Amino acid sequence: MPKNLRIPDESAWYGYEEDLDVRDMHDMFFGKSIDEVQRYFGPGSISRADELLFAPRPVFQYYVHAFGKFLLSSQAVGDSDSASPFLRLLDSREDRDPGSVRSIYPSLVPYVDFVANNQVYFEADIDIYGDFRELANRIREKCGV
Repeated sequence: MPKNLRIPDESAWYGYEEDLDVRDMHDMFFGKSIDEVQRYFGPGSISRADELLFAPRPVFQYYVHAFGKFLLSSQAVGDSDSASPFLRLLDSREDRDPGSVRSIYPSLVPYVDFVANNQVYFEADIDIYGDFRELANRIREKCGV
């Protein structure tokens, strides 16, 4: 995780009011650090992925690291409903907002690689969730890696 990340200020959240889910995210996350928002992942990861998909770019680029940090924690063991939405978020976000993932991809590599190489750790049946390695490769291609 980059050391120079700064908590998004009000200007970074510009336009958040336009999306109901992002408004909810603002209520939970505004002014909070990556460590302070960890509790919102896990059972809430599917919702967080949806909110991050539509969040303003600077907000996404900061809080996606919180999602990644959660996935590296012991709380994520067996949590297929966090691992899969994380990769799918990155894939969809780059389609929706080209460059939003690509420009920070180097800082996301540890998270993407961990999820892609540990599908069993997350108890994510390949027949249900698809192949995490293939999805990670698709993200890498979109990011020009």
